[in-house]
Amino acid sequence: MKNYTLKPCVLILRDFERAELLKKLLIKNDINVIVEPVYKIHPIKLKNINFLDYQALLITSVNTIKIISEQISAEKLNNIKTYCVGKVTEKHALEAGFNCITTNAKSGITLAKNVIKKSQKNGKKILLLGAEVLAYDPTKIFRESDLEIEKISIYKKIPFLNLSKNCLYLLKNNSIRNIVIYSPETAKIFLDIAKNYEYENITVTCLGNKTKEILKKYKWKKIQVVNNTELKSFANKIIKSII
Repeated sequence: MKNYTLKPCVLILRDFERAELLKKLLIKNDINVIVEPVYKIHPIKLKNINFLDYQALLITSVNTIKIISEQISAEKLNNIKTYCVGKVTEKHALEAGFNCITTNAKSGITLAKNVIKKSQKNGKKILLLGAEVLAYDPTKIFRESDLEIEKISIYKKIPFLNLSKNCLYLLKNNSIRNIVIYSPETAKIFLDIAKNYEYENITVTCLGNKTKEILKKYKWKKIQVVNNTELKSFANKIIKSII
């Protein structure tokens, strides 16, 4: 068992690859980090999609990029304007051959507003591909702008039944100072499999107010909300909460 007691410890509830950049940044600031995925990705069989029937494609996660690019050729993906949340998702999309339109979107709602500004009312829908459960559903804001959006689920999250022994040990010994949570669904899964612990001495850093509402069922030292996916925003919030 690693000794995390000498320095503050941050728990990131995310898959290892997506958590790596934040982990490295926190370690540079002399903070211990444990990464704990709480679910696995299960792809949903993708129906035949003619991208020419849509005027734009919305993508909010790297998982979506990976699954689509394994099933659809880069040539077809290049036929539709694609909008992504965050630089990391956009980077993966470009590498996979998507026709990405650069925006300053750092959250689901800012992405939706960007797409609305650049869309035409020509009868063609906007296509949203992503998880079965979305952290932010933009249907309402598109319809208020007289634009139709079609959502197709391409993966679902299968919760793990337990946390790792290492994570459980740290929770039991009050070694964790901050927990990072990126979505309402992740918050629900974590609280379900770690409901027998006290969180009064832990700050939780989460993405969006929907995630905050779920977390409020427990008493935390503090719930701090970050409203965009930009790496430094997360890191700075976490670091300040520990110093």
